[in-house]
Amino acid sequence: MANIIEYVRSTTSTFADLPLNRVDSLVLSWLAYARIPEEIPAACTPEGADLAEICGQANLLGLVAPLYDPRASEDLLRAVAASPRYKDVRATRAVDTWSREGQVQFSATTFTHPAFGCYVAFRGTDDTLVGWKENFNMSFQTVPAQKAATEYLEEVASQETGALWIGGHSKGGNLAVYALNTCSAATRERVERCFAHDAPGFTDHARTEVLWANADDKVDKTIPEESIVGLLFDTQTTGVTVVRSTNPGILQHAPFSWVVEGQDFACANAVSYDAYRTNKRLNAWMDTMDKAQRERFVEVLYKLANATGEVTLSGITSTLKDGSLDLALRRLDGLPEADRAFFLEAVDDLVATLLLGPAPTNPQTPTERADDAKDKVEDITARFEDKLSKLDKFSF
Repeated sequence: MANIIEYVRSTTSTFADLPLNRVDSLVLSWLAYARIPEEIPAACTPEGADLAEICGQANLLGLVAPLYDPRASEDLLRAVAASPRYKDVRATRAVDTWSREGQVQFSATTFTHPAFGCYVAFRGTDDTLVGWKENFNMSFQTVPAQKAATEYLEEVASQETGALWIGGHSKGGNLAVYALNTCSAATRERVERCFAHDAPGFTDHARTEVLWANADDKVDKTIPEESIVGLLFDTQTTGVTVVRSTNPGILQHAPFSWVVEGQDFACANAVSYDAYRTNKRLNAWMDTMDKAQRERFVEVLYKLANATGEVTLSGITSTLKDGSLDLALRRLDGLPEADRAFFLEAVDDLVATLLLGPAPTNPQTPTERADDAKDKVEDITARFEDKLSKLDKFSF
């Protein structure tokens, strides 16, 4: 089965012949993860550099080393460099901002081509603990990267004419949707499409703390069958394209596992019931905490992660056998008793909710009874759609 690498290798049509599509968007979104600002200074300028020059280097280690699956990422870059479709696309205005003090991780690159105008790609979460901390902060506040995304989009719009396309993978997709809904009306009018690839949604605060445009008609959201990240804060799949993947479970978040057929993704009828149930329960657990409690939980978790001495998530994962987990647990024992008790209770509730579901309730008011009935109908519908999707696979 083909993926985005095979798509780039096999597609000979130029953007003048075949308009930019959602598969192109995922390719450009993944290129935004590459360390272009560090390796290719020209890409930081409005003039930029051709992808053939950037991706055709003999040694691509500096560009792909920080990425998930660097070998596949390197294959993608080499395919892009040789592609009649991509080689003349220019990477411009690449920025990369990271601050431990400001708890911000923001990166974006604008890809330009005469045939489609500008594609503004926002990078998803990098491997740093700061990047993941900012992700968790989204559960209770608008984060600096979201505001930076709007400012970046406005800057590009003020300096470029013509059509705008925006998108990203994971947090990058969240930033794209946020920028679309908070930019000026004039900029929003120029946006042809906003692509969100397995991107988390938004909590209520994101739609109430800012002037939100509700521009859902311009959003093209894609999620894999076993999506976890893409259903955070939002379990609704109406209007969402569900993509088949060759990976199991959470590993479907990796874009190299997404199946491509022709010029589009191979689609499923619905997300799996397991994905629906897991996300329903995870979102239900978060709903049990108010804004202050979410912030407190994230701060304690971040302190424990920092206690390991590592600065990246992969570093923590790779050193678990070397005692980093013991360091974190000792830090937990050293926390103030109130913080320790709060954190352990929250974790217990999370585990219980994921395994058993939310605590049972006894709806009393008409609204509560209606909500309970709606939840049951949605659950039955999710089960039914999961069965249909599995039957559809056997029809090939």
